[in-house]
Amino acid sequence: MSLLFDPVLFSSLGLRHRHALPCRPEDVRNIDYLLLSHGHRDHLDEQSVRLVARQNPQLSVLSSLGMAKLVHSMAPALPVQEAGWWQQYDLGPDAPFEIYYLPASHWHRRGLFDLNQVLWGSFLIKTEDQLIYFAGDTSYADHFEEIERIFGPLDIVLMPIGAYKPPFMMHQSHVNPHEAAKATNVLRAGHVVPMHYGTFDLSDEPASEPLRLLSEVAAGGMLRAALHAPAVGEVLRWREWE
Repeated sequence: MSLLFDPVLFSSLGLRHRHALPCRPEDVRNIDYLLLSHGHRDHLDEQSVRLVARQNPQLSVLSSLGMAKLVHSMAPALPVQEAGWWQQYDLGPDAPFEIYYLPASHWHRRGLFDLNQVLWGSFLIKTEDQLIYFAGDTSYADHFEEIERIFGPLDIVLMPIGAYKPPFMMHQSHVNPHEAAKATNVLRAGHVVPMHYGTFDLSDEPASEPLRLLSEVAAGGMLRAALHAPAVGEVLRWREWE
């Protein structure tokens, strides 16, 4: 089974890709589940949802409470399974993994009158021998400790590290690289893959700063997980990681 998280395959007003995609949008096929962490436009893009739904007739969406109405305004026939925090999705008896919707410290808004009308969160994929966590968009909060308490040490964490300046605007929405490292340590992760940086111009820090700062934390011995920072389009062979 193939999973696709929060795809934004096209540039739009205010959201212009800083570099080319690693593949053509028309090549995004053979996807079984579209996982949407929340409804912000840099994670839920209408043109991308329409295209992916059209190219993947077997596709189902896994997302949050309140998301079905929003997705169906983009792709009316697309099946959507909603979940609240800590709930497990029903993937059927033959699924090779389990998927849970977990908390994040964030918010929702797409229009003038829909503030926090759709839930936001993160995902945990539980395979036979791996726990893989997609943190979504989040600020630093105590949900990281709660996730570790319930599920134990995580194997692989996909952690956001960008869009944190100016702090007075961003600190309640996004972790900075030092907070991302702290969250990764709290989760007792074996491996961390940084994400949510360098793609769009969403904030005031330079595009290269988030990864540089996280790399400095790792080099100083303050990040317990192994750091994997792929180039655009690079395939991570996570099954080979120890």
